[in-house]
Amino acid sequence: MGDYNWFSEEAVQVAADGLRAEAKKWHGLADRMAGVSATAQGQGLQVTAFAVTDALTGAVTALDLKDGYDKMYEWLNSLFTQAVGQFDAMGAALSKNAEWYEHADANSAQNFDKIATE
Repeated sequence: MGDYNWFSEEAVQVAADGLRAEAKKWHGLADRMAGVSATAQGQGLQVTAFAVTDALTGAVTALDLKDGYDKMYEWLNSLFTQAVGQFDAMGAALSKNAEWYEHADANSAQNFDKIATE
């Protein structure tokens, strides 16, 4: 039994098709995350949402709670926005890898790190 021909036309086509299918999933995730990001950006709250009925400490407590909420709100919105770009970049890198793989010389291997950073 001989060695498997990893660079046969059939093997290359299956690999490229698989990479394109994965790329499509990542682009779909980016679209879904864009919706999450848009929804989350509309979740800001006013200080009155944190109102505490205690007359002595209520105002201070509400401001502290609002500050904590705002920090978490900004951090999460930043992550959601970054995720959209990162997921799209992963999909693009996989698509590019499929193209390069199909056109690669039988004796060469493509460097995925190079593809992902271009």
